[in-house]
Amino acid sequence: MKTLQHHHLRTVILVAVLALVTGSAWLDQPALAGEARTMAMGGAQTASARGLEAAVWNPANLAFSPGGAFGLVGLSADLHNNSFTLARYNEVAGATLDQSDKERLLADIPEGGFRLNSELQASGPGVHIGRFALTTGAVGAARGNLDRDFFDLMLFGNELGETVDFSDTWGDGYAIGDVSLSWGQPVYEGALGRMAVGVTASYLYGIYEMHVDEAYGSVTTEFAEISGEAFAAATTSDQGSGYGLDLGAAWQAPGGWTFGLAVDNILGSVDWTGNVERHEMQVQASDINVLNDDLDNAVANSDTSYAAPGYSTSLPRRVRTGVALDRGTFLVAADYVQGFNDQAGSSTTPQLNLGLEWRPFGLLTPRGGVSLGGDRGVGVAGGLGLDMLWWQVDFAVAHRGGLSAGDTRGLGFAVSSQLKF
Repeated sequence: MKTLQHHHLRTVILVAVLALVTGSAWLDQPALAGEARTMAMGGAQTASARGLEAAVWNPANLAFSPGGAFGLVGLSADLHNNSFTLARYNEVAGATLDQSDKERLLADIPEGGFRLNSELQASGPGVHIGRFALTTGAVGAARGNLDRDFFDLMLFGNELGETVDFSDTWGDGYAIGDVSLSWGQPVYEGALGRMAVGVTASYLYGIYEMHVDEAYGSVTTEFAEISGEAFAAATTSDQGSGYGLDLGAAWQAPGGWTFGLAVDNILGSVDWTGNVERHEMQVQASDINVLNDDLDNAVANSDTSYAAPGYSTSLPRRVRTGVALDRGTFLVAADYVQGFNDQAGSSTTPQLNLGLEWRPFGLLTPRGGVSLGGDRGVGVAGGLGLDMLWWQVDFAVAHRGGLSAGDTRGLGFAVSSQLKF
């Protein structure tokens, strides 16, 4: 017996997104995504970043960054999922789905569930002078996972005698402002090239944090009735403070080669103390059938919030190694990234980033990049830099999920600018 069905993928995706927004505290705050040049080059910046970008990606490269710059406001955003591609959406949107269509849609969702990641960043004013840089901004990330059984229920309905379980549903997210001071120091110069080390120390202001402590739910269909329950508990805070410490090393070898090593957040945490609350929501339903005209008593729900003790969260820790070859008219770079935390803004799945920058025109600088692995899977990016003597503006776009447009499972964009002197 099929009692719950949806015939359009738009409905399924809309319900899923709304559920994740509710369940994972999708932050309407900027989150970690990178500057426009970084996005356009696929994230390959450990060895190639200079100036203000070096402060973020490898402070040791400040030792190889003569001159100075004043950073203006920048913005970047990245939203992607692990299941539905643009090609699949175009294939079924607006159509009535048959059995095979529904089976293909369900097969697109991994056993672990439908995951949605959002990453954003807003950079504020910053200044780079020689080996030093001071940067400001607001960063954060959010992610959520919706159990695969939810889509099974939406697409195929609830079978007689079947219990559908939604327990593999979770989410977390944060938004943090930062003020960072970076320094790069040469430690060797000789026939083998130049070597430098660097450090970035950050003061962090917690804007918002939310994590799901517990979530479960199920729907059971019997011959005469439908029953079910759902429960979710989450902790939130809207104020915190902390610190972060990044370390870097770089070797600039003859022939235009640079090799880099960076550790993000070797130390880093935020203590959340402001308006800490635990939120609990529960729904229980029993004896739901066509003959029951007292549904108010058949469905019981509660929504409770109360004060909770403060807590601490750690920033995602990563190690990055990179190599870049700069031959004047073009630059190629590659990064290998290994995260140690599977949390918003980070993944324990290794990631490889490849980037290219071409400088044939002086005014215009085309860029391209590819990323493989991590929490984004396959990504392809491109961008353009405008170098107007003392003013530089960079743009980038990216798509996540595959090498072709039809494989897209998410999009990203970025724009940033700086004054050079």
